[in-house]
Amino acid sequence: MSKPNHDLYDNGTEGASQLSQKAGENGLAAASTSKHNAYQAFRPRLLYCPLFAWSAVTAGKFIAVFLQQLSPQFSDNNVGMTLSGQYAITSFLAGWGGSLADATERKCENWGCGRLKVTSLGVLLGTLSFLGHDLPQYINFRHLQEMINFPGDIQMCWHIMMRCITAVSLAIVAPSLDGLALAHLNCIEGSSQSEFGIERMYGAVFWGAGSLAAGIGIDHYGFGFLYVLVVVTALASYASMVVYLVSIQQDSTNKFSKKNFLKPESNDPATISCQSINSPESGGSDDTRQKLEAKSDVPAFDLFLLICNEGYGKAIIFFVFTLATGISVVDNLAFIYFDFLGSSNTMNGCTVVFTVLFELPLFYLAPFLLKHHGPGRLLLYAGGAYVVRVLGYTIVPEGHMGIILMLETLHGISYANLKTGSVEFVSLIVPKGSEATGQGILIFVNYLGVVVGLAFGGWLQEISGPRVMYACMGLIAFFGIAVLLLAETCCAKGNSSEKIRSENNIRQIGEYEHLCGNKVDR
Repeated sequence: MSKPNHDLYDNGTEGASQLSQKAGENGLAAASTSKHNAYQAFRPRLLYCPLFAWSAVTAGKFIAVFLQQLSPQFSDNNVGMTLSGQYAITSFLAGWGGSLADATERKCENWGCGRLKVTSLGVLLGTLSFLGHDLPQYINFRHLQEMINFPGDIQMCWHIMMRCITAVSLAIVAPSLDGLALAHLNCIEGSSQSEFGIERMYGAVFWGAGSLAAGIGIDHYGFGFLYVLVVVTALASYASMVVYLVSIQQDSTNKFSKKNFLKPESNDPATISCQSINSPESGGSDDTRQKLEAKSDVPAFDLFLLICNEGYGKAIIFFVFTLATGISVVDNLAFIYFDFLGSSNTMNGCTVVFTVLFELPLFYLAPFLLKHHGPGRLLLYAGGAYVVRVLGYTIVPEGHMGIILMLETLHGISYANLKTGSVEFVSLIVPKGSEATGQGILIFVNYLGVVVGLAFGGWLQEISGPRVMYACMGLIAFFGIAVLLLAETCCAKGNSSEKIRSENNIRQIGEYEHLCGNKVDR
């Protein structure tokens, strides 16, 4: 018989302490192993990949030449006006689309399900409207003209109506997707919304890939290839949504629980004020809590006023509007100009790839650039690159597409910095839970500039030529740069995201104090 360990009996307290210590060490090891083996949900980049390939087909740079191929009624001016109307609808509905996504998200039990439902609806509308462009050709192919009269003017009206439906789909998909990405980054431990550019980088890759595939397919099979491509990319988008949602539900980190999502963050001064106001020590009441909960559903117009509350915010919004006015013509009318220079559809697709090559590193370095330069300066860099690019357009001789390829690299600098800087600024202002609404407001301002740019640019290109038009657009963008540069100099605020965040939190605390009548400890 083995000898019993009398030490454990004689010194029971010491033995228990040793066992407890050993159990604690084992528990820490188990927790570490569990954390290491934890299943984490896919990041939003999974959604950006197929959805941006889909967007490259339904609303990419080939749409202008696509419309001119569909009907001879589409002159440069008519194409500009059609696309202007498309973006006008998207502009005015984007705020509603973001609000719809946020409201649907609040009603759903599972995190992310609401915004994905709205996104899937937008993809369905956009896909059906794009396929609808083929109806007049289908009628002609089947020799049904005797039963259905489809003259040229009616055909053009039909295609315009399809672009209008596409506009509604864009107003739903864009803010829903960006809002979902920002909310997702808020939930990940060690991440922040400044990493939005890294997620968006994957969208840029597939935007370029989708454009290149479209260009090659058009050259080999004609514009009918786009109908096949839109179906393939739409199915891929739905598959990515299903995989993403399943990964969210299976995530073992518990970061995507709706309870955690609605729980205030303790390190956020604005939410600390909520906790202080509603704590027993501060004398908070149920009525106060209800008021705060009601205030969390902020209307889009109130958020717009909040963004433009100060002079610096007004300057940012004005700059985004003017630069969007300029970018609209290179995004939508450039391929018409490239055809004039002697480009092919495959070469047009290659120009998009060149823009993406410079977008990728800038999106990847977005957190670093925001930390050291701030959203305001990134926007200034975007404007400067655009002005140089369009001025280069005015002097490129015919048949020299190689120069165009070099100039297209500047578009990557313009677009990546514009997207990163504007999204960061708005995300610093809007409260949590309204991410999609905030991005809808940003899209409203952006597309409002696109409307003005396409309407004016299409008209000017038809009467004065593309070179004069691009020179005028460069002057408009330069005016926006001057206004923002003045705000940067006077406000001295754009070089620090943390300063914007801190001042916004202080302003929110003041609003909570005014609402609840209680003083918050700063």
